[in-house]
Amino acid sequence: FGGEVRVTPLTTRQYCVVLDPIDGEGNVRLGQRELRKGEASFFLYPGEKLENGVQGVHVLGEEDALLLRAREGFGDHKPGDRWLVAGPCDYIPSVEIDIIDRRKTIPLDENEGIYVRDTR
Repeated sequence: FGGEVRVTPLTTRQYCVVLDPIDGEGNVRLGQRELRKGEASFFLYPGEKLENGVQGVHVLGEEDALLLRAREGFGDHKPGDRWLVAGPCDYIPSVEIDIIDRRKTIPLDENEGIYVRDTR
């Protein structure tokens, strides 16, 4: 009982995912994840944890992309679906999405080519 609890500050360019968050009535939502974006400061309640700590916004340039995978169904996506989000943009993934990889475009000359493999 008692102990030091540190404040978690977020700037406008940061976000975090809280595991097992507590709702407005004080109920623990076990197994749930909650996205919190800056600019904000908050204390973690007992039982809440940060997944991967405080993270910076993903800044994608014109030649950058993120490979994403759906953790659970949402919108037009089913669990396991994969797709790319291409830049230029700032990107914060929702709690239903995992970032698999960061990709760059491959510039090709007119007489060059690459082999593409189907991963399914």
